[in-house]
Amino acid sequence: MIELLQIVLDGLMTGMVYAALALALAVVFQGTGMINLAQGEMAVVAAYVAWAAIMAGIPVWPAMIIAIGGSALLGVVTYQGIVRWIPPKREDSLMTLSVTLLLGIHAAVAMLWGTDPRSFPNPFGSWVVMFGDVRVTSQQIGGVCLVLVTMIAMSLLFTRTSFGLRLRAVAQNGDSAALLGLRPGLWRSAGWAVACAVGAVAGLVAAPTSGLTPGMMLVPLLMALAAANLGGLSSRVGVVIGGLLIGILTALGGRYVPGLGGDLNVVFAFVVVIVVILVKPAGLFGRGSVVRA
Repeated sequence: MIELLQIVLDGLMTGMVYAALALALAVVFQGTGMINLAQGEMAVVAAYVAWAAIMAGIPVWPAMIIAIGGSALLGVVTYQGIVRWIPPKREDSLMTLSVTLLLGIHAAVAMLWGTDPRSFPNPFGSWVVMFGDVRVTSQQIGGVCLVLVTMIAMSLLFTRTSFGLRLRAVAQNGDSAALLGLRPGLWRSAGWAVACAVGAVAGLVAAPTSGLTPGMMLVPLLMALAAANLGGLSSRVGVVIGGLLIGILTALGGRYVPGLGGDLNVVFAFVVVIVVILVKPAGLFGRGSVVRA
């Protein structure tokens, strides 16, 4: 029982990273109809920016704030410079662009910072808490708290502020929002900024444990996509729950399903996702259809 509890706890904490990245995917999708496969690589850029700032002598927390702000700016530049010129209903072009951005950003990161693994300092210290025989590290606790704060902030932003309500209005019906005086292009770029800032948090939480490499977020991106499909891309709450479930499922699969150790534990999670999609294509919490701007 102690072993099971430890595995579930570890999976839940890993799932928080997937949940944050899945939330970023959902924000972009709901605003533009595009699944941004480059979201993970944008998170990698944020982690490298934070690392470079730390190497320049900036304390770790201010460096992380700079990285999150820089990631938001990258989102605005990406939308205004590239995405806005593609019609939202051209899903084939948007998917091609998404893959191109993933490969392009990955190559740019490798050229700028190299491919050798780098150590990212743990902003939460190195202490360990024991609950009986269950072990929890400071990085796990701190990472969970940081992601939870981000998710709560996003919930309040989209439900309790005029800024969030305007984002939702443009995402649901850009033409009607324009008639009310809102500029859809401006607000969609703001949505990209928010999504990239959330994705940056996922990258900063993952970096201390996974190590800093250009491909560090490729597997988390796959997990986030699985989480988004499991929970439903049309539901921000759903993708968060999906991320937590994926984290737990991969942890359980790696321990208790024969032959699924190491990276193969993702197979168990994806089998569950496929079953859910076959039964409920929109995901556990998603709507049957999404109105795209």
